[in-house]
Amino acid sequence: MLLEDNYYKVYPMHVDGDTSVSYRIALLPECDIYRGHFPGRPVCPGACSIEIIKECVMAWTKKCLSVSFIKQCRFVAILTPGQGKELDLKLDIVPTGDGYAVNARLADEEQTYVEFKGNMTCV
Repeated sequence: MLLEDNYYKVYPMHVDGDTSVSYRIALLPECDIYRGHFPGRPVCPGACSIEIIKECVMAWTKKCLSVSFIKQCRFVAILTPGQGKELDLKLDIVPTGDGYAVNARLADEEQTYVEFKGNMTCV
């Protein structure tokens, strides 16, 4: 199941160069995932943040991908759906022999929430 339009909404991307792209994202607090992840005080599951990154890389590359290796993934701050803030997802996507090396940063204007470095391969 893709999380786009259920867990989050993505706005048009902005290309920053040959390998860099940025997305503006809004979390959708009415998603059922939040009801099961600390009801009454929901937080965004880390796995869903990684899935957002993967889905945006797939949108950019137009390929079905799988996270094959995580070199580093830091959840720097707690992300909650009720903050009402839009988030910026900055991606650096470099082709490799069998997929892509990905560096990602999910943040708003005040705080970084997720930093990801890893590889995604074509499925």
